[in-house]
Amino acid sequence: MAKGRGVDPKAAPSGVPTSPRPPPPESAPPPTPKPAAPPRAPPTAVARDIGIDVPKPVKGCADVHCPFHGTLPVRGQSFEGTVVSTKMQRTVVVERHYLRYIRKYERYEKRTKRFQVHSPPCLELKDGDRVTLMECRPIAKTVSFVAIQNKGVAA
Repeated sequence: MAKGRGVDPKAAPSGVPTSPRPPPPESAPPPTPKPAAPPRAPPTAVARDIGIDVPKPVKGCADVHCPFHGTLPVRGQSFEGTVVSTKMQRTVVVERHYLRYIRKYERYEKRTKRFQVHSPPCLELKDGDRVTLMECRPIAKTVSFVAIQNKGVAA
C-alpha cells in the first residue's frame, strides 16, 4: 500500500462490518406508521361568536379563514355589496356603489369600488348575492376582507 493515502493496512477491508450486529428478535411487532396530521381546522357545526350582530351560518365548514368556524378575527370597517364574480377559489369580487359629495358643484357623484373578499364555504355565495363584508388581516396580496353574512339575491 502507498504511504500517505490515509488507509490503515490493519483495518478490515471495505464492505465488511467491523463489529457484528445482533439479529433482531423474531417476536418484535412490526413498526407502527405515524398517524396522519389532523386537519388545520376540524369541521364543526357549532359556530363561534365573532362579536358582530349577524346570524351564524347553519352549515359548517373546515376553512381556517372562516370567522365562524376557523380562527380568523374580524375588525375595522364593514360594508355591504353585491357579488359580481365567483371565479376564484374561496374568493369573490364584491362591488359597492356609493355617492360622494362635490362641494364646488353642490352635487353628488356616483362611485364604484370593488373588493376582493374571502368567501367561506359555509356562506355559499353566488353571483348577484347581497353580502356583508368585514375587514380582517391580510389573507392574500389583495384580500383583506371576509364575507360574514349572505343576504340572498340583490333586488
